[in-house]
Amino acid sequence: MKRSSAPNISAPLSRSGARRKTSSFINPICVAATISVLILISLGGTLLFFASSGNNSNLDSHVNNNEGESQQQQSSQLRRQQSADIISGEEKRDPTNTQGLLIRADQIGDIRIAFRPDLAGPSSIQYVIDVVEAASVASSDGDIQNGVTCSRCNFYRAEPKLLLQGVIAQHSISSNSVSLGPCPEKQPPKSNCPEHDPNCGCHGPIMTKGMVGWAGGGEGPDFFLNTFDKPVDWWEHQHTVWGELDEESIRVVESAYDLPAHKTSMRMLDKPIEFSIELF
Repeated sequence: MKRSSAPNISAPLSRSGARRKTSSFINPICVAATISVLILISLGGTLLFFASSGNNSNLDSHVNNNEGESQQQQSSQLRRQQSADIISGEEKRDPTNTQGLLIRADQIGDIRIAFRPDLAGPSSIQYVIDVVEAASVASSDGDIQNGVTCSRCNFYRAEPKLLLQGVIAQHSISSNSVSLGPCPEKQPPKSNCPEHDPNCGCHGPIMTKGMVGWAGGGEGPDFFLNTFDKPVDWWEHQHTVWGELDEESIRVVESAYDLPAHKTSMRMLDKPIEFSIELF
């Protein structure tokens, strides 16, 4: 009778002689199994060690990145705080001791704007000074007497024989503190003016060639340089005039009219003229 092949099942062990009877066979197996387990445990520990080292390395890298970002944020906050301190602390420059603003534009040349606090009042002049000083703190490319780059300083509109318009602004300085200029004394007082504009749009003189004022009858930061040969009486008294150009600066401004531009509702330069600013 043919013998059946044994199934792949371990035989049950008795609590007496069966154990002793098979002990000489079981012991080598147990030893081998124990060695295998120890090897596996050792390998597992090694893998865990390297995995842990990798995680720690990633963690260190993450921490270093966070530290770098934190340092950049702290540096940025410090620059903003220093900019704010300039307009609130003892470093605030007296507008009566400053003659004007020098604009340095590589594309066209230097433009000197002499301040006219007699026409604008002190707040417009102080705003320009604050922008220059705050830009000086925020950048490392100059100082208030050697030209600084502000966050938004460029000319973007050129109307030949009439005006060059641009913006002068630093992100940490608000133009909300600027007051519109006074109405000339020669103008007869108007009645029934709205509360937000007690002078009924009268904020300065009739503009003549070389005058510099805030655009749109507002308080900045957009401004324009007037080069029209005759008094611009159709603008009436809408604009706060805070500066005036010399003859050489007028010629520099007029050279910008030859630059490429495109016409929409206004004649906009194809490429804005970036400039740096300083005080004199």
